[in-house]
Amino acid sequence: MEQTSLTSYWWIVIPVTLVLLALLFSLGRRGSKERRVFPESYIDGLRALIAGDDSTAFAKLKQAVADDTDNIDAYLRLGDLFRARGQIEKAIRVHNELTLRKKIEPQMKSLVWQSLAKDYIQANKYELALEVLTKLAKDSDYKNWALEKILEVHEKTENWDKAFSSCKNLLKSKDQYNKLAIYKHLGGDKHYNDGEFHKARLVYKDALHYDDKFAQSYIMIAESYLAEDRKQDAVEFYKKLAVKAPSEVYQVAYKMEQTMFELGQFSDVEKIYAKILEQKPDDFNAMKSLAGIAEKKGDLDGTIDTLASIINKNTEDISTAAKLVELYINKNQQDKALDILSSIKAMPHNGYYQYACPRCNANSSKPELICANCRRVGPYNRL
Repeated sequence: MEQTSLTSYWWIVIPVTLVLLALLFSLGRRGSKERRVFPESYIDGLRALIAGDDSTAFAKLKQAVADDTDNIDAYLRLGDLFRARGQIEKAIRVHNELTLRKKIEPQMKSLVWQSLAKDYIQANKYELALEVLTKLAKDSDYKNWALEKILEVHEKTENWDKAFSSCKNLLKSKDQYNKLAIYKHLGGDKHYNDGEFHKARLVYKDALHYDDKFAQSYIMIAESYLAEDRKQDAVEFYKKLAVKAPSEVYQVAYKMEQTMFELGQFSDVEKIYAKILEQKPDDFNAMKSLAGIAEKKGDLDGTIDTLASIINKNTEDISTAAKLVELYINKNQQDKALDILSSIKAMPHNGYYQYACPRCNANSSKPELICANCRRVGPYNRL
């Protein structure tokens, strides 16, 4: 037991020591060719940073810059800690002052620009952030990082044209161009929200050139037609959505059914769901929609059969189970209702999809395009 404890201790100490030595070696190379002696406060500050003790690191680094005003790395790290503590203006002041120093090596200056860019983004000072990032992008070692941050700034300021261009510059091949569809689409949303439905459609259709399976563009093209009372045109794009992104039809199921009913095309709705199930037999949302249509027709047996099929494949779908129980009770089949209730597992979801932001993991019941939490462009991933 004692041997195991000692072994565990060394597995912790050795990596920490190696990282500390690497930092000191790097700093030694940046400075004068003569051997440089660092104050103990600075060494202690680095040790605390490595250990994740930001509070101690902050105190030690404050002492380090007081002991040695030429220790740029100590200032840099102290500024980063100010930012982490939410003291963003102090972080900006520390890092800004470092940019004015004449005796600073190019590598260290790039690190300062990087920290200053982070400061400005956190402070929502996006124009200043872009100025710094543009300079940093000229350094080959930091180019990709700077371009990623420029994209982040354009996303947060909702400048979709520039975000599109920034994203395009980051992509390595045309195979990744489907990522561009979302920026085009968001540009279309601006026109749609301004009531410029024709202009919005043109942009949405352009988005589909980059990703012909991007469901939101089909949905919003249909919405723009409905806004102009062009129901048949809207239906055509519902049908295209069913072909290109069948698993996303559930998002517009009610509106699609209502529109096609008003046009006297309700029988075509069943055909759409049937085609979806040909491509994806276990699409539970399409099955639920067919069950709903059967119920409207008064075909309760058909409704029960479809819902029972869903429950047999997905015993965790409480909303479908509840509907099935209701139908069994209405038909005076209490025993079957009790069987369903006893077989359903206790679980948190209701049979509908859940989505998460790919960057911060914030959850939503809808496939959001822009995260309300981190304000970055997704789209959300289905869980």
